[in-house]
Amino acid sequence: MKSVSLLLALLCTGLFASSLRAEEGVTVTVTVTNIPGAKGNLLVGLYNSEKTFLKKPYKNSPKIPVTGTGNITATIENVVPGTYAISVIQDLNKNGKLDKSLIGMPKEPLAFSVIQEIPRGRPKFAPCSFQVGEGDVSMTISLVTE
Repeated sequence: MKSVSLLLALLCTGLFASSLRAEEGVTVTVTVTNIPGAKGNLLVGLYNSEKTFLKKPYKNSPKIPVTGTGNITATIENVVPGTYAISVIQDLNKNGKLDKSLIGMPKEPLAFSVIQEIPRGRPKFAPCSFQVGEGDVSMTISLVTE
Protein backbone atom coordinates (compact mmCIF):
# COMPACT_ATOMS: atom_id res chain seq x y z
CA MET A 1 0.00 0.00 0.00
CA LYS A 2 2.86 2.37 0.84
CA SER A 3 4.45 1.78 -2.58
CA VAL A 4 1.15 2.60 -4.35
CA SER A 5 0.82 5.81 -2.33
CA LEU A 6 4.43 6.73 -3.07
CA LEU A 7 3.92 6.02 -6.77
CA LEU A 8 0.78 8.20 -6.85
CA ALA A 9 2.58 11.00 -5.00
CA LEU A 10 5.49 10.90 -7.47
CA LEU A 11 3.13 10.84 -10.43
CA CYS A 12 1.16 13.84 -9.13
CA THR A 13 4.38 15.73 -8.43
CA GLY A 14 5.59 15.08 -11.98
CA LEU A 15 2.31 16.19 -13.50
CA PHE A 16 2.28 19.32 -11.35
CA ALA A 17 5.86 20.19 -12.31
CA SER A 18 5.18 19.69 -16.02
CA SER A 19 2.02 21.81 -15.85
CA LEU A 20 4.00 24.60 -14.19
CA ARG A 21 6.59 24.46 -16.98
CA ALA A 22 3.82 24.61 -19.61
CA GLU A 23 2.33 27.69 -17.93
CA GLU A 24 5.74 29.34 -17.72
CA GLY A 25 6.58 28.56 -21.33
CA VAL A 26 9.97 28.47 -23.02
CA THR A 27 12.59 31.00 -24.04
CA VAL A 28 12.92 32.34 -27.58
CA THR A 29 16.44 33.67 -28.21
CA VAL A 30 17.07 35.94 -31.20
CA THR A 31 20.57 36.93 -32.30
CA VAL A 32 20.39 40.05 -34.46
CA THR A 33 23.23 40.50 -36.97
CA ASN A 34 24.22 43.09 -39.61
CA ILE A 35 23.63 46.06 -37.29
CA PRO A 36 24.86 49.06 -39.31
CA GLY A 37 25.75 51.43 -36.48
CA ALA A 38 25.69 52.08 -32.74
CA LYS A 39 22.54 54.16 -32.70
CA GLY A 40 18.96 53.87 -31.42
CA ASN A 41 17.17 50.84 -30.04
CA LEU A 42 16.42 47.37 -31.35
CA LEU A 43 12.70 46.67 -31.18
CA VAL A 44 12.24 42.91 -31.20
CA GLY A 45 8.55 42.14 -31.59
CA LEU A 46 7.10 38.66 -31.10
CA TYR A 47 3.61 38.17 -32.55
CA ASN A 48 1.21 35.23 -32.22
CA SER A 49 -1.35 35.88 -34.99
CA GLU A 50 -2.05 37.62 -38.28
CA LYS A 51 -4.38 39.95 -36.37
CA THR A 52 -1.62 41.20 -34.04
CA PHE A 53 1.29 40.95 -36.50
CA LEU A 54 3.19 44.26 -36.61
CA LYS A 55 0.51 45.89 -34.43
CA LYS A 56 0.65 44.46 -30.91
CA PRO A 57 3.75 42.49 -29.90
CA TYR A 58 3.85 39.82 -27.21
CA LYS A 59 4.07 41.29 -23.71
CA ASN A 60 7.72 40.28 -23.16
CA SER A 61 9.05 41.69 -26.46
CA PRO A 62 12.30 43.54 -25.68
CA LYS A 63 13.65 46.97 -26.56
CA ILE A 64 17.45 46.94 -26.44
CA PRO A 65 19.76 49.98 -26.69
CA VAL A 66 22.24 49.64 -29.57
CA THR A 67 25.66 50.52 -28.15
CA GLY A 68 27.89 48.88 -30.76
CA THR A 69 27.92 47.23 -34.17
CA GLY A 70 28.37 43.68 -32.92
CA ASN A 71 25.60 41.12 -32.79
CA ILE A 72 22.89 41.64 -30.17
CA THR A 73 21.07 38.78 -28.51
CA ALA A 74 17.51 39.27 -27.28
CA THR A 75 15.62 36.80 -25.11
CA ILE A 76 11.88 36.51 -24.79
CA GLU A 77 10.85 34.36 -21.85
CA ASN A 78 7.68 32.52 -20.90
CA VAL A 79 6.52 31.90 -24.48
CA VAL A 80 3.80 29.25 -24.58
CA PRO A 81 3.70 26.71 -27.43
CA GLY A 82 2.12 28.03 -30.62
CA THR A 83 2.79 29.75 -33.92
CA TYR A 84 4.76 33.02 -33.83
CA ALA A 85 6.54 35.54 -36.06
CA ILE A 86 9.21 38.10 -35.17
CA SER A 87 9.99 41.55 -36.51
CA VAL A 88 13.18 43.43 -35.67
CA ILE A 89 13.56 47.18 -36.23
CA GLN A 90 16.60 49.30 -35.50
CA ASP A 91 14.71 52.36 -34.28
CA LEU A 92 17.41 54.91 -35.10
CA ASN A 93 15.59 57.94 -33.69
CA LYS A 94 14.06 56.11 -30.71
CA ASN A 95 10.47 57.07 -31.58
CA GLY A 96 9.20 53.51 -31.01
CA LYS A 97 8.12 52.78 -34.59
CA LEU A 98 9.41 52.06 -38.09
CA ASP A 99 9.92 55.27 -40.03
CA LYS A 100 8.93 55.18 -43.70
CA SER A 101 9.44 57.39 -46.75
CA LEU A 102 6.58 59.25 -48.42
CA ILE A 103 5.99 56.23 -50.65
CA GLY A 104 6.01 53.80 -47.72
CA MET A 105 9.53 52.40 -48.01
CA PRO A 106 11.32 51.63 -44.71
CA LYS A 107 13.85 54.27 -43.67
CA GLU A 108 15.28 52.18 -40.81
CA PRO A 109 16.95 48.75 -40.80
CA LEU A 110 14.51 45.89 -40.23
CA ALA A 111 14.07 42.15 -40.65
CA PHE A 112 11.61 39.33 -40.03
CA SER A 113 11.82 35.75 -38.87
CA VAL A 114 12.09 33.01 -41.50
CA ILE A 115 12.07 35.25 -44.62
CA GLN A 116 15.38 36.71 -45.83
CA GLU A 117 14.14 39.63 -47.94
CA ILE A 118 11.77 42.44 -47.11
CA PRO A 119 8.64 41.97 -49.24
CA ARG A 120 6.98 44.78 -51.16
CA GLY A 121 4.11 46.07 -49.08
CA ARG A 122 3.19 44.82 -45.65
CA PRO A 123 4.60 41.35 -44.88
CA LYS A 124 2.17 38.57 -44.01
CA PHE A 125 2.26 36.56 -40.78
CA ALA A 126 2.31 33.07 -42.34
CA PRO A 127 5.57 33.36 -44.36
CA CYS A 128 7.35 34.80 -41.29
CA SER A 129 5.94 32.28 -38.82
CA PHE A 130 7.61 29.46 -36.92
CA GLN A 131 6.53 26.94 -34.31
CA VAL A 132 7.31 27.06 -30.60
CA GLY A 133 6.95 23.71 -28.87
CA GLU A 134 8.14 22.33 -25.56
CA GLY A 135 11.80 23.33 -25.97
CA ASP A 136 13.63 26.64 -26.17
CA VAL A 137 13.99 28.23 -29.63
CA SER A 138 17.06 30.04 -31.00
CA MET A 139 17.37 31.88 -34.30
CA THR A 140 19.52 34.43 -36.07
CA ILE A 141 17.93 37.37 -37.89
CA SER A 142 20.02 39.66 -40.10
CA LEU A 143 18.89 43.28 -40.44
CA VAL A 144 18.24 44.52 -43.97
CA THR A 145 19.55 48.04 -44.41
CA GLU A 146 18.33 48.88 -47.90
